[in-house]
Amino acid sequence: MKFDNMPTAQAQPSDALAMVAAIDRLIGEGIDVRRPIGSAFQLKLPDGLSYYPTTGKIYRDSASAAYQQTGLAALLAVLNSPAL
Repeated sequence: MKFDNMPTAQAQPSDALAMVAAIDRLIGEGIDVRRPIGSAFQLKLPDGLSYYPTTGKIYRDSASAAYQQTGLAALLAVLNSPAL
């Protein structure tokens, strides 16, 4: 599903604390964060980024591997990077 067609991320009662914290922080930072329908683990962000809060892994669509940096602080750094 295309990013623009995904619903805005909202915490669900069954979410892990890391998912809830990530959604709250990203929305608080004014970042457009979406959640694929039916996904308990993945968040989608602009420019083809995916974030998995429970593992901290960050992926870019079409990349062959995850970023070496992990976690919410690393995600925010990637999102704020001028190279994005």
